[in-house]
Amino acid sequence: MAMRAAMHRAGATALSQLLRSDLPVRMSAKCLVRAVREPVTGRCAHGACSPLWARSSCCRPWYLCPHCHNGQCPADAVLDIEKTDLSPGVRRMLALVGSEAPFDHGRQQVELLAGLAVTAKAVERTAEATGADIAAGEKREISAPCN
Repeated sequence: MAMRAAMHRAGATALSQLLRSDLPVRMSAKCLVRAVREPVTGRCAHGACSPLWARSSCCRPWYLCPHCHNGQCPADAVLDIEKTDLSPGVRRMLALVGSEAPFDHGRQQVELLAGLAVTAKAVERTAEATGADIAAGEKREISAPCN
């Protein structure tokens, strides 16, 4: 367990350094010209092996257009955690355990195997959202014209 904890700390440190760097920003040209970079703290996202960053340990650049008030954090887009605090790997884990057993049992499995403290409601929501995404993809595939 000590080796695992050390590896998690090393990975979190490396990721924190990456997130502090300038990443590509996807804003409209009009907004990008006006966007002001501001440091943002206070958000914690859960990765499959460890928190992606601690609440106060990592300032991520946030770009905000003072004209239209549109903002974005490029690091969140790169990590696919916009509008969520769960990484894609954690979302896959929760969807899997949520589809196999009662949600609270899945929560316990995730805590035991990955060391992540999540709620049964998070397992339920993630499993249901993933199922809806899969169903929508299958529907698109079925209705797509044959080549």
